[in-house]
Amino acid sequence: MRGFQEEEFSGDLNLRQWAKALRYVRPYTRALVLLGVATAGLAALHMVYTLLLRGLINGADGGDRGAVLWHGAGLIVSICFQTVFLWQYIQQAGHISNHVAHDIRRDVFGRLQELEFAYYDRRPVGWLIARATGDCGRISGLLSWGLMDFAWGVVLMFVMAGVMLYVQWQMALVVFAVLPPLAVACAILQRRLLHSSRAMRKVNSQITASYNESLQAVRTTKALAREAESLGEFTKQTDEMYGSSMRNALQSALYMPIVTAVGATGAGLALWYGGLRMMDTGMTLGDLVLFITCAGMFFDPVNEMARVLTEVYASQASVERVLTLLATEPAIRDSEEVKQASQRDAGVSPALTTPCDGSLANGQPVSPSSTVPAYGAHSAGETPAPRCDDRIDTIEFRDVDFAYKEGQPVLTGFNLTVSAGKTIALVGHTGGGKSTIVSLLCRFYEPTAGQVLINGVDYRRRSLLWLQSRLGIVLQTPHLFGGSVRENIRYGRLTASDDEVAAAARLVNAEEFILRLEHGYDTEVGQGGNRLSTGQKQLISFARAVLADPQIFVMDEATSSVDTHTERLIQRGVEQLLKGRTSFVIAHRLSTIRNADHILVIEHGRITEQGTHHDLLRLQGRYHELYTHQFVEEKKQQLLRV
Repeated sequence: MRGFQEEEFSGDLNLRQWAKALRYVRPYTRALVLLGVATAGLAALHMVYTLLLRGLINGADGGDRGAVLWHGAGLIVSICFQTVFLWQYIQQAGHISNHVAHDIRRDVFGRLQELEFAYYDRRPVGWLIARATGDCGRISGLLSWGLMDFAWGVVLMFVMAGVMLYVQWQMALVVFAVLPPLAVACAILQRRLLHSSRAMRKVNSQITASYNESLQAVRTTKALAREAESLGEFTKQTDEMYGSSMRNALQSALYMPIVTAVGATGAGLALWYGGLRMMDTGMTLGDLVLFITCAGMFFDPVNEMARVLTEVYASQASVERVLTLLATEPAIRDSEEVKQASQRDAGVSPALTTPCDGSLANGQPVSPSSTVPAYGAHSAGETPAPRCDDRIDTIEFRDVDFAYKEGQPVLTGFNLTVSAGKTIALVGHTGGGKSTIVSLLCRFYEPTAGQVLINGVDYRRRSLLWLQSRLGIVLQTPHLFGGSVRENIRYGRLTASDDEVAAAARLVNAEEFILRLEHGYDTEVGQGGNRLSTGQKQLISFARAVLADPQIFVMDEATSSVDTHTERLIQRGVEQLLKGRTSFVIAHRLSTIRNADHILVIEHGRITEQGTHHDLLRLQGRYHELYTHQFVEEKKQQLLRV
């Protein structure tokens, strides 16, 4: 997405962030304990293995058959136990890895569900997908396998160091002499790895965002014959990704050989010094082999720890991005006052979502809906009551100002009062503020100044659940989920029966086309509903809204993209649906809102005209101009079709 600027991260490795990420491992204490036992067991068996190997070699060197037999048997037994502990190690690490990945992705998705619309206005979908997939995968793998491999390396390194100091402390010091230069080399390379990894993950997010945007716009790209230009733009991003990846790969390629070379140098020094010791002090062959084996085993975990640290530095960018997302607090959320009041209310009585009359608008019976959790169901200090006793009687916009960007106001001093059961139509040119008004009503955004009052109470003193569970919304571009027609309608109320789904479809005149589909209500709609026409998708979205049985109904140019026949079908259903409900209708075709109780002409964020259809026509103002022009255009189209 062009114009999107990702947040920048700098500085060295942030262990505090990794400490925060480790909270995902803490719930699996039992698996951690078993993993710790397996790790300690493997380290102990490595030590036993080296001691048994020394005894075997010394016995063979001295011609002691009994020592060879017993130490050889001991080696076989130790290998068997190592196999058991290794199996336990892999099983528990895999258990932790899968659960950590699940928990991180769950929390990331949960936070994305909580964030307000404005957050998505500023960030491309692909950028968010990169965090929920690639970044989460890197973190979960490192918090499980990486953490355990590092722990195993630390334990084994100290065990081998202890054995070497016990056998020949002078030789041990020779081996340890290579550790300081190794630490210096690691520090230099790790810092460079961190910078290149940040750059690589940043470009990767941009590429994922570009993929998503390009696939969504593939029809537009082909229609405008812009395939070559799109490929060129994408190639620039992949070239940048190539450069970042090559730098990161080169640094990683340098890192491991340096660690391996230093480890081999330490083992070589041990062999050299041990050979001299054998000649000078009569050191046994078994002791020499033991020491060389321990030196090799000492640097194996050093290499493993270096690999894990490399991954830590490479994954620092992923941790920064995921934790930043998780730490993002929704700008629109329930206040602490509302939460506390709701928690107090939770012990009294849950708020029911059952309609008062227990029926749809056309008299078709419906069963009671499932209960809505009491959390946030009422305003602060209120006593919970069934939904039918908590009707929305008035909605008031009081001196409301709003701007998507600072210094660019969309609404200024907007005032409006709406009584229950009234239908309010909003008309005017694109960009005048119509959709903004209904977005504020639905609390997708909140006023930058002023108040939106429901029943005289600022809706910020109510919870999002209280308001949005009473909304039914049909947008200009309907969205359907992958699945069947029945499942998409039932999304309006998940507990609805098949009969209730069918009743909702009949109410909006959708059942006629549904029954003509190959499998009726069980027909798969395809991704985004691409197997259906725009009008069919719109009818299904209307049925879905009907099934939710909302108190407030919002239509945002819901019929502007359908043909006149489908529009007439929708209109007949909508007339039944809107009875007794407070409705806000943004209309492109003014002929569809002639029966509205109140029509508002919105220009530059203000109401310039208001009244009924006939009042506004008599006024001979802006509405009269819009209606007359559109009426003439519709007549021309009808004559052309004839």
